[in-house]
Amino acid sequence: MKFNYMLPRIEQMRRCKDGREHYYVPTNHIEATIGYVAVRFRCKYCNELATAFLDMEQYKINEKLLNNYGG
Repeated sequence: MKFNYMLPRIEQMRRCKDGREHYYVPTNHIEATIGYVAVRFRCKYCNELATAFLDMEQYKINEKLLNNYGG
């Protein structure tokens, strides 16, 4: 399952070095900060990392998906 929609727009526009669109999946690296949760994603094509900062409401909505697909 592709998780690009959770990332900031600038990350969604970037491409792999071969020109393909990134296909981001969660890595299970999740950190809580004040008011936000940082979730790390990795592109399954080129292994590039990206981080999304979700507010608590966004995180709770997507928590089950992140836990099921992470890793």
